[in-house]
Amino acid sequence: MAAHRAAGRGHLLTEDTVRLETVLVLEQFGVAPGRLAAEVLAPELAGGKLDLVVDPPGGVAVELKYPRDSRTGFSPDTMTFGELLRDFLRVAAVPADDRWVVQLLNDRLARYVINACLRHGLAWPEAVGGTMTLPASALAGLPVTAVRAIGAAAVSGTVSATCAVIEPAGEGLLLYAFRIDQLPAAELVTGVITAGVDASEAAAHTDAAVIAKRSSREGARAEILAAAQAVVSRSGQNAFTMPEVIAEMRRRGTGYAESTIRTMIGAHLCADATGVGTAGYADFTRDGRGRYRFRSSGAVR
Repeated sequence: MAAHRAAGRGHLLTEDTVRLETVLVLEQFGVAPGRLAAEVLAPELAGGKLDLVVDPPGGVAVELKYPRDSRTGFSPDTMTFGELLRDFLRVAAVPADDRWVVQLLNDRLARYVINACLRHGLAWPEAVGGTMTLPASALAGLPVTAVRAIGAAAVSGTVSATCAVIEPAGEGLLLYAFRIDQLPAAELVTGVITAGVDASEAAAHTDAAVIAKRSSREGARAEILAAAQAVVSRSGQNAFTMPEVIAEMRRRGTGYAESTIRTMIGAHLCADATGVGTAGYADFTRDGRGRYRFRSSGAVR
């Protein structure tokens, strides 16, 4: 990106350029183009798409953002702020092996974002290794324009992330890369932060939805464990994949959505999952990319 700008192409750069440059760099590190997909539909996003996925559907999810100041001189910073935070919320909802948000911000906008986070009780990392947390309660207090920009991406829990990269991308431009923790399934209640909605009404909606989620989690766990046991018994292998378990559960007539099953396997049932609230049962452990195994002798507990 810095080379493009140095060559006088800065005014022609868009988010698509960032994605293409990301693809080219990944290729340099051995990620073949055939392993990549753009604009990937994600059921957890209610029809929304992910900018880039490595080894879809459950590999590495990446959201990219390159906001630029308005040419008219009017910069809707609160709306842009909401859009930047929205990417964190969206990616946290996706059950993937890994989740990233990559953002290119000019110096002025970066200062605005840092100050806005301070004003509203959010933590925007200013150094590599720093963490940021986005609790629903704090997001609800953002300016109405930012809340509207977040829109349906709002969740009921707290999204957390770790800053992995802060690098200059040419004069006056910073590249940020954040690794996002997956949000537990019980906190994937959307629509909680909505401009103009009475706070008590939103809270009641959230509480009821979370209770419903928790009451069904044990049932989902029991079905997943039984299906996984059937898969390994039939194959004679110790390891299994999410698609194999999903196919077995469908054969048995499960009523759980694929997104729920993936979230349960990748987060709640996996001892290797990271993030607050994950690995609640620790029935499985990872056995390579996209593969899992029972932690103890393959038996259902």
